[in-house]
Amino acid sequence: MAGSMVMAMGRMAGKRSNAYRAARRGAVRRTNAVRSDRRGKVMAVVLAAALAWGGFAMLTAEPARSDTGATQVISYIVRPGDTLWSYASSITPAGQDVSETVDELISLNNLESGALRAGQRLIVPAE
Repeated sequence: MAGSMVMAMGRMAGKRSNAYRAARRGAVRRTNAVRSDRRGKVMAVVLAAALAWGGFAMLTAEPARSDTGATQVISYIVRPGDTLWSYASSITPAGQDVSETVDELISLNNLESGALRAGQRLIVPAE
């Protein structure tokens, strides 16, 4: 009788175990569903915020303008012994940086270097 009782208890323990496992699986499924629902809500809020930010940015954006307008220029013929630095320093207003004038002359005249030749024509901003 003791053996049959042990077997009966073993079966009962097994049944409780299966019932426990089934209940646990249901709890896990509900937990995953809650997590999934929460993730969905968070993603919806993030998406709505991003769309609102993008819409606001489009309404307040201003187009970039790179056209600075026409620049008045004069022409200068390079004399023997002239260097770009010496000429730039002669036309640079007092208190301003000569190197900026040199850079502007190089840019306006599409020069590859600062070397000049006698007789070369330079385009110079008229200021």
